[in-house]
Amino acid sequence: MDRIPNASDLTIEEMAALRLVVDHSFMSRASLPKARRERLLELGLIADAMGGVMPTLAGRMAARR
Repeated sequence: MDRIPNASDLTIEEMAALRLVVDHSFMSRASLPKARRERLLELGLIADAMGGVMPTLAGRMAARR
């Protein structure tokens, strides 16, 4: 993708997962279904670090309500 993903690029389930990560700032990898976690990682909306996932700046922007 040549631009920062936004809410319209995500399914309802992906957006719910992203908002969950943003709301908690850091979560265990196991807290998200693998397919959703991988998709959000692929889009650059979350980062995988220290045994968990955390939102990126792009993820925080996409999750705005």
